[in-house]
Amino acid sequence: MPGGDPYAIPSGSGPITDAQRKELQGILERARTISGFAFALYVGPLPAGRSSALDRHSALRDPASTVMVAVSPVERVLEIVTGENVAVDLDERACQLAALSMTTALAAGELVAGVREGIVMLAEHARHPRVLHLDEPA
Repeated sequence: MPGGDPYAIPSGSGPITDAQRKELQGILERARTISGFAFALYVGPLPAGRSSALDRHSALRDPASTVMVAVSPVERVLEIVTGENVAVDLDERACQLAALSMTTALAAGELVAGVREGIVMLAEHARHPRVLHLDEPA
């Protein structure tokens, strides 16, 4: 994604205000902290559905270690794309649960709330459990 951080939510990304964009950017950063994986969000047209989302995901800096949530409110499309490194910890069932949670909020017109809830849910499922005898104290 030329001209900027591919993990940032670009201006003009659909029906998102600057304040909401800032909030969602914080959620993406929190998801990375929780899980150790990069998270990306795309809000906009997905003319070919999943294929469009896969193309956007493959253009990211490190797609193998990135989870991308792609939403097209106009087309009523939601896609979750996980890189191969993430898929080890984030299985299809976890993605389906997050998608169900997001679609419920999206159907109610709550784009930001739905995306926020879904991304946090995905991050929690992808989190590596602490191993007390190996991990340093927090």
